[in-house]
Amino acid sequence: MSDREPPTGPPGRADDVFARQGPRLFRIAYGMLGSATQAEDVVRDVRQHWQTTDRAAVADPQAYLTTATTRLSIRAAHSARLRRASYIGPWLPEPLDTDNDGSATAGTEPVEFDVLLMLEQLDLAERAAFVLRETLASPYSEVAAVLGIDEARARHLVHRARRHLATDRVTDRQGRDDTADQMREDDGAEDCEAA
Repeated sequence: MSDREPPTGPPGRADDVFARQGPRLFRIAYGMLGSATQAEDVVRDVRQHWQTTDRAAVADPQAYLTTATTRLSIRAAHSARLRRASYIGPWLPEPLDTDNDGSATAGTEPVEFDVLLMLEQLDLAERAAFVLRETLASPYSEVAAVLGIDEARARHLVHRARRHLATDRVTDRQGRDDTADQMREDDGAEDCEAA
């Protein structure tokens, strides 16, 4: 099953169209929110909205559902950031493996977790553009349409997100190397004292 449906989608019930797009919509929401529970809430809200939408007026169901999911995820991420501002302690994303067939299964992949932590540092528009482009391989024209911006701006947002993530990865790697060096030095000092 392809993530990309024909522009008008095959004939069928609204639930069938949504079911085909559901895994893709979850990946968008999860990439934006870093929480499976919140992503499921967003997808459920989009489904309810889709059921009450005049689908005869929707030329491209995938584009419509992608846009609705992305924009609702941006709003939810903004609200979550406001709540986290008053939260005591660090917020950590829920690691989740969505690479296999799009279905959500719990996983402990450290790279995924690191990426979610880094994505949290991005501006919400950058994050949305990055998730659409890098996670779903959406063309820049689709990223632009979903975010309501021109294609050049969409390219710029993805470029900035990549640059920020690359900078964060280098900083994180340097921090881990410094910690490892310090631990080796501490172990060496303990060995000398023991001798």
